[in-house]
Amino acid sequence: MPVDPRTGQNLPYPGEPGYEEALRANPELYMEMAQGMQGEGEMMPQDPAMMGGGEMMPPGQAPSPDEITSLEQEEAMLDQQIMSQAAPQPDSAFSVDAINTLLSEFNNTLDKFAGEDIPDIEWTGSEGGKKWDQPLPPEVFSPLAALNDTLELVEDGKYADKYAIDLEALTSDAELRKATASLKKMANDKKLVEAMQQPATMPDAQGAEMPPAPGNFDQEEQMLAANMG
Repeated sequence: MPVDPRTGQNLPYPGEPGYEEALRANPELYMEMAQGMQGEGEMMPQDPAMMGGGEMMPPGQAPSPDEITSLEQEEAMLDQQIMSQAAPQPDSAFSVDAINTLLSEFNNTLDKFAGEDIPDIEWTGSEGGKKWDQPLPPEVFSPLAALNDTLELVEDGKYADKYAIDLEALTSDAELRKATASLKKMANDKKLVEAMQQPATMPDAQGAEMPPAPGNFDQEEQMLAANMG
């Protein structure tokens, strides 16, 4: 169970009273907990009301494939929610054009990495306005965070050192333009694109679990993108 670093009190899991408030106050703590549990093959506790159409699963009954898929989707959405809570407050309102330009370049870069056209991640939250006075929406911020994580897996993180986007600095149009330029450089780096298209890494002789293939978004990240599309 997560613990508030300031008070030492236990924090609630998803579905428990006070969870939303705790998540807003401690997004980084929940993100670390989710990542740690995924690394150990565990899943974040889910709201019982979300399982099996709102009914509790009978004790000892194995989940069906549909229920497993539903839980995986909920976990991906939870990861998206946690990551989006970490988006910094803007110094002043973003221009919608700057956000859309960043997202467009992100989609172009993913196409280059995939070696083919893949479904675009879309954002329609501006509702025709020209300004966005909130932190970057999850449809934009979460994929950038996932891309940073993927870069860490490529050739011992050398491309992360070169191209990783400073997520905490995304507080102005100027910083969004810097991130857009960085994405464009990634797409034009032939060695990086080649590394991103390498096949999946097989487990070693001892059967130890290896990280996802360099440059290939893992199942969770693909599901995250699908939920945002």
